[in-house]
Amino acid sequence: MYKRQGNTFYLKIISANRVFFSGRCRSLIVPEYDGQKEILAHHEDMVIAIDEGEMRFQPEGTDNWEYAVVGMGFVEIVNNRVTLLVETAERPEEIDVARAREAKERAEEQMRQKQSIREYYHSRASLSRAMARLKGTSGRK
Repeated sequence: MYKRQGNTFYLKIISANRVFFSGRCRSLIVPEYDGQKEILAHHEDMVIAIDEGEMRFQPEGTDNWEYAVVGMGFVEIVNNRVTLLVETAERPEEIDVARAREAKERAEEQMRQKQSIREYYHSRASLSRAMARLKGTSGRK
């Protein structure tokens, strides 16, 4: 007889430089390219592309949400286990707001310059990353 594990799933969030979170979770909301997706226990198996932005999750045993700003990556859902692989994952309190503002201003200035297509996409990605980091810190510091 198959026994369900209640209303939680195992979540592991891995960024390029660390394991950001590992444990049981009730809900995960991730930024997609066309909005957000919520993942709950016993979600259908799939792989989802993740965009830069704010994600949040609710660890087991608490009603509080934990927030993070993530870079691009993907989430894999298999057999009630969720693995989120992203370039970066930062808690709002870990973000240096002054550095993020400077990066945003630098990227905006680069966008105003004449650039090759490659440089343009690089500048646009830098601007997007800086704006996601700033948005993630607003109202939470």
